[in-house]
Amino acid sequence: MAKNDVILLDGILEERVNEKIPSTLKDEAFEFLATEQILKDFDLSADEILNGSVDGRNDGGIDGFYIIVNGHLLTETDSFFWPKANAELEVHIITCKHHDTFKQQTLDSLIASLTELFDFGITEKDLKGDYNNDLLEMRKDFIFAYKKLSSTLARFNIKLSYGSRGDTNNIGENISARARQIESICKNCFSSCSVSFQFWGCTELLNAYRKIKKYGLDLSFQESLSQGEQYVVLTKIDDYYKFLTDEEQKLRMYLFDSNVRDYMGLNPVNGDILNTLKSTESPNFWWLNNGITILATSANIVGKTIHIENVQIVNGLQTSESIYRYFTGVGSDYTDRCVLVKIIVTNSVEVRDEIIRATNNQTEVALASLHATDKIQRDIEDILYSDGLYYERRINYYLNQGVPKSSIFNPLYLASAFVNLILKQPHKAVSLKNKFMRNDKNYALVFSEKTNLKVWPVLARIMRATDFELENLRPKKSTSNDNFLKSTRQLTAFITVARLIGTFNFSINDLIMFDLAKYEAVEIKKTWELISESLEAHWQKKLWRQKDFTSNLCLLAAKKNGIKDYEAFYKRKDPMNEFEPKPRLARKKVLDEEFITLINSLLPPQPWKPGIHYRIARDINRHPALVSRAIQVLIKQGVRHKQVDGIVYDQDGRVLSFDSERVDPIVLERSMSLKLERLD
Repeated sequence: MAKNDVILLDGILEERVNEKIPSTLKDEAFEFLATEQILKDFDLSADEILNGSVDGRNDGGIDGFYIIVNGHLLTETDSFFWPKANAELEVHIITCKHHDTFKQQTLDSLIASLTELFDFGITEKDLKGDYNNDLLEMRKDFIFAYKKLSSTLARFNIKLSYGSRGDTNNIGENISARARQIESICKNCFSSCSVSFQFWGCTELLNAYRKIKKYGLDLSFQESLSQGEQYVVLTKIDDYYKFLTDEEQKLRMYLFDSNVRDYMGLNPVNGDILNTLKSTESPNFWWLNNGITILATSANIVGKTIHIENVQIVNGLQTSESIYRYFTGVGSDYTDRCVLVKIIVTNSVEVRDEIIRATNNQTEVALASLHATDKIQRDIEDILYSDGLYYERRINYYLNQGVPKSSIFNPLYLASAFVNLILKQPHKAVSLKNKFMRNDKNYALVFSEKTNLKVWPVLARIMRATDFELENLRPKKSTSNDNFLKSTRQLTAFITVARLIGTFNFSINDLIMFDLAKYEAVEIKKTWELISESLEAHWQKKLWRQKDFTSNLCLLAAKKNGIKDYEAFYKRKDPMNEFEPKPRLARKKVLDEEFITLINSLLPPQPWKPGIHYRIARDINRHPALVSRAIQVLIKQGVRHKQVDGIVYDQDGRVLSFDSERVDPIVLERSMSLKLERLD
């Protein structure tokens, strides 16, 4: 390692810490940077990188857990487009330490964790290690993917990476031996798996960091047809393969239109493409294929080569990937076949979007992925731009242009803000995922052209200001920055805005007219102090997804700060619920008497606080819906009493007791005209 490599890397880290990428902590900035470089070939967005982060307490020595299927990151198992044949599964396990050496202790932790985490015969409840929820969820996704692809799996790779500021030329034999042991553990768990362990030191990270994305490329061709600056060329498939790949023969993922790219996957059509490529008896490839469409800002022909600037492949993505897999997988000398490539030069955003939609409307999959071209998405981009902000309709579009991350907002981030502050559902905003955009009703509810556009910059600035202040208030070493912010940002912003406006029932116009100068760090801090005083270290996202949990905190804020209309907020129906399937687990599973008796023993005296079934479910590691069903059985049996909004009733509907923190006794007495028995 060159002596100055550490200095250069530390300089990059200082710059990222100043820009809060992803936070102001050096170890987190280093982890993000290292993961970004290790997975650079996949061109992941910042959100995708953070999605695979499992760092924090009880992480088992694992900082990043990424599942790649046919070159595409798996984030949601239920909405992923699974390949039907020739599947490739690649799992990346990453550990990053802001140390100046590689340490044995780090690998010892990894050995202990992987020994049981990769043993799928061990159920989650039988794991000996104490692992955080994010890591366990990633393990579930890995098991699901492995089983799902079992009949179609052509390749399976596990890649383990250890990043530090150390020198890979000076790794001790004891550490190398541990790395080999980890490889052996993985091979013992998966017999047909290719396993590799790589150390990433300063030099390796710097080399990857310096690897520049090339958007200006040359494509050799056999024949061409042109009209003005528009071209159609016939190119050999091996020349097109060279165009698609970098110096290391890796696919240039960044060339593909990001919005569509995420939904690619092998299917019967792709299987036919591969079979055509493999067959020496098939007609020339371009006779059977619709070809490729490339958008560019300029193109020039010199001889038998066309130079294309700002390449974006917007149609023929599956053909491109199939050609790449043909050369990297099967390989053949039979490369004189050609593919048709259409090159359209335009600088108009509207024209580019129209072309993307028109050339990708052949299949249901593509239609579901084209929201980036919707008018409402362009309108939001324009209104944010006029306010000095950037709306990234397509992954990494502005980031690749050097726009600071603090000024960039993606659709999911703003959609969550809308669900939080407009729909008044902070608990739902915490768990919102990209798949909601594939539900037409939910998408139209959030991204409605009827909504006043002026509210979007307000939402963006409120949520980003909340993030900045919460990062300063985050208890150090409690959890990763991403998990902490995902859990806490929505409710903190919601309560702060309600307190400053004076009501939980604020409108869109109230937000548009809201003086953002009042949304200061000191106000966010006041809200956070109120929340943190009432809690232990509850940063797990699943707790903050519970309506009763968030409603309790809102009630506390209403009482302490005199915020009006809490009842209107609490009783507000969730307009997204009617479009979402209800979980089937609790309905199918039969409850036994032993389980019902257990739940009864764990229930405190009534009235219960909201969310009691969640707390019990968490303590016994069972599904909350099962606990809720058991409570309903106990009520039907007369063992427990019916309870609604903190009021306990007998079988005849008479009030037995009530929760004085949630129910006003004077109001209750007037409405019920019954004698109340108040609990201590």
